[in-house]
Amino acid sequence: MNFLCMDTEQAKYHRKGRIQREEDGTLVLINEENQGYIVDEAVAYVWAECDGKSEDELVDTFSQGVDVDREDLRKDIRVIISKLKEVNLVE
Repeated sequence: MNFLCMDTEQAKYHRKGRIQREEDGTLVLINEENQGYIVDEAVAYVWAECDGKSEDELVDTFSQGVDVDREDLRKDIRVIISKLKEVNLVE
């Protein structure tokens, strides 16, 4: 039996749904089932950057000009992507 293993660092992420800013400035991500999720600027930015980038490319994007450990950043991005996937905002 053969198993197909995809390296998460090389998988390409694509955002789904749309973003909306409420009158009070609150950011809401809305999936294709029209379910809304209030998010902060960081989550909205990660979602917006999911335009066919791999995990490595996302880490590169977010690490530019920031003094942060790349592996800590990678862990944070993985958590955000995982949660966005759970609510059908990233595939």
